[in-house]
Amino acid sequence: MLSITPPILQQELNPVQYEAAVAIDEPMLILAGAGSGKTRTIAYKIAHLISYHNVEARRIAAVTFTNKAAKEMKERIANILEFPHIRLDWMGTFHSLSVKILRACLENPAVINKLKWKYTKNFSIYDEDDQKRLLKLIVVPVEGDLANAARMKKISGAISFWKNKNISPDEALIQSIFEEQKILASYYIEYQERLMQANAMDFDDLLLRTIDVLKNIPEISEQFSEHFKYIFVDEYQDTNDAQYILLKLLLSNTNRNITVVGDDDQSIYGWRGANLNIIRSFHRDFAPVKIVKLEENYRSSANIVQAAGSVIANNKRPKEMEKSVFSKQEKGSLIHIKQIADDYTEASALSSKIILSGEEKYSQTAIFYRYNAQSRLIESALNKARIPNIIIGGTRFWDRMEVKDILAYMRLLVNPQDNAALLRVVNVPPRGIGKKTVETLQQNAEKNGTSLWDALSTVPKLETFTKLINSFLQEPVESIVFLTEKIIDYTKYNEYLEKDDPDTADDRKANLNEMLRGVADFCEENPDATLESFLQDISLLTSADRKNENSTNFVTLMTLHSAKGLEFDTVHIVGCDDGILPSRAFESDYTIEEKREKLEEERRLFYVGLTRARKNLYLYTCQSRFWHGEQKSFSPTGFIGEMDASTVYFERLSPAKSNPFTISINRPPQYVPRSLPPKTAQAGRHYDYDDSQIEPTLAGKFAHHNKYGKGKVVGQHGEGENTQVEIMFADGTRRKFVLKYANLSFV
Repeated sequence: MLSITPPILQQELNPVQYEAAVAIDEPMLILAGAGSGKTRTIAYKIAHLISYHNVEARRIAAVTFTNKAAKEMKERIANILEFPHIRLDWMGTFHSLSVKILRACLENPAVINKLKWKYTKNFSIYDEDDQKRLLKLIVVPVEGDLANAARMKKISGAISFWKNKNISPDEALIQSIFEEQKILASYYIEYQERLMQANAMDFDDLLLRTIDVLKNIPEISEQFSEHFKYIFVDEYQDTNDAQYILLKLLLSNTNRNITVVGDDDQSIYGWRGANLNIIRSFHRDFAPVKIVKLEENYRSSANIVQAAGSVIANNKRPKEMEKSVFSKQEKGSLIHIKQIADDYTEASALSSKIILSGEEKYSQTAIFYRYNAQSRLIESALNKARIPNIIIGGTRFWDRMEVKDILAYMRLLVNPQDNAALLRVVNVPPRGIGKKTVETLQQNAEKNGTSLWDALSTVPKLETFTKLINSFLQEPVESIVFLTEKIIDYTKYNEYLEKDDPDTADDRKANLNEMLRGVADFCEENPDATLESFLQDISLLTSADRKNENSTNFVTLMTLHSAKGLEFDTVHIVGCDDGILPSRAFESDYTIEEKREKLEEERRLFYVGLTRARKNLYLYTCQSRFWHGEQKSFSPTGFIGEMDASTVYFERLSPAKSNPFTISINRPPQYVPRSLPPKTAQAGRHYDYDDSQIEPTLAGKFAHHNKYGKGKVVGQHGEGENTQVEIMFADGTRRKFVLKYANLSFV
């Protein structure tokens, strides 16, 4: 094993990193700016402890945010020490360390007797599906049909809330004032009893049961605090309350050798329980504390670092947490901000830029967006350009559950004999059709040698479903777009999403709106489109997508939240529009202080996106985009206006290409939440759909489409939201457009 001496540390680390690695006998907060080498610093500090100070590896606890991060850290330390068999048994996530502690403690019958538990060391760990099944066994006999997905989510959420606040079932019942709270607490009590009967714990229990052991049996807490001579916590800004309590219990009054590493500027998980105040209070909780600030960014060009720093400086931070991240690297290219007419052009411009950069750069190129629904146009543009791509932390657009459900209805209309499609939607949305009814249908079909569709009439409970499908088959439909809308409407699919999971309903409804526009796009590109040809195109498209995923040289797509911890030579961030980034979701039902906190987290999210780029950074902002079911106008996010002007090149739309909502500024003002400008529809301007503003007739007018060029309106059908126009373009092709999905200019 190689001894990592102070001279080696000096050789391998910069002076500030060295200061952090060599100081070993005091509480330390390492404030690590983006790209500042914090993982390298931790790895060398642990290697130094093991090889130079002869600390046994098994007496070091190191908490990482993910199991993958733990594996990579172990490998890095092994390489530094040139000792591949080093055993860092206590390196992992809070949950994995908790499991080790629990299994060790539950080997001792005295512990079980002291706590009056029925657990053994071989307890099972329930995942989310297991939890749902167990809760249903408790709730359904009491509430029957009222125990829908939304109700179950509310119950499980309440239980999780109590657990994360370290509130026991009995305490929850005592603290409950209202009848509903008492009902939820009673479910919590029974849920915990059944978990113990099954010798099982859920993920929250892993932390809470460990806390129970250490709190109720101080001798065990002392043993572990004496065992762990050194404790490290990475990504400390993402720590939640329960993890913090556990950490305190693993430290003794005499042993305070704890090193935490984090960056409050990269705290973006408040929505899932991370408590930013934990890192910001460390210097008080463990005083006296040595604070070391890693401020040199080794990842990004000087321009990127300077621009990101000027943005995040707008967040309020405690004096102790202030830092000034810098880069000694070349200034590099200016950050290119491109203002674009609409989101179609955004996707096209982005794919063109990637092609021009060269195929050899695909694997080091990433595209970030705020919401998953934004990926559809980007995927389409990349696929048309034959650019291999993969989505990280998400599902390809046409493979998303709600999209596939509506596609299954469409498949059934084209081919009623499609058994797979029928089985997918026969009870989606739920219409009281249980497993037994479906089994009867399958048995009748098999007995009579027919398809499931032909056997529907043999099962009375399926009469409503049969009538629904027949209503689609018998009703003449002029447009595939309108048919898709009717399926969503008649099945009450949006209402189903609200009940199924209120927290994700908006995002999933946004996917359906984007699906409608995808159908409209197909119809525009294929004037003779049929439902059969559309389904065939989607089938081939998704097949091609899967082939792309086998490539090792692909462009990476992901949400900004998924980008944390990654880095690429080139980063494209789309949707840099006020109302998307930052999101407007926090503008209602919050106090002024809560709104400020939400806005600051959105700014941190933008900062994380900027600092993933090593060399090239492109930001895209649209004047108009399809958003939440309608074409809307947007202005650039105020975060762009916070960027140092010397680091950016803002390519604005020329007035000739502008729509009425173009803003004549080079750098937007400081972000202030504001409402969108009113919608208008004027001759010679962008047509922004609004029922009350549809002209009596557009026939005979000239129109301009960004892709197809100039054309003349030769037909118009319907009214209100169903207005559809037919346009003859210069190449002689007639194309039909649904106005609320089209992006047309009329003159």
